[in-house]
Amino acid sequence: MGLVNTVVPADQLMAEAMSWAREIAAKSPTAIRFLKQSFNADTDHQAGLSNLAMSALDLYAVSAEGMEGATAFAEKRQPDFARHVISH
Repeated sequence: MGLVNTVVPADQLMAEAMSWAREIAAKSPTAIRFLKQSFNADTDHQAGLSNLAMSALDLYAVSAEGMEGATAFAEKRQPDFARHVISH
């Protein structure tokens, strides 16, 4: 992350800013949400970390992995997370 990405004459500033905004807007909304919160986490202190954690929990709760955990709990059985293992 650079402090300066580009320098333009004042009369081209809005066009350049809009170009950057369009590029960012084309990216994943979830990724943008996490990035924005992570950038602010160090200055937001606990609120920033809490927002980041809640976003992750929101995302996990609707994932197939999260649903398996909730279903297994409701059915009083051990969850089967084997298909959700990420191998590198």
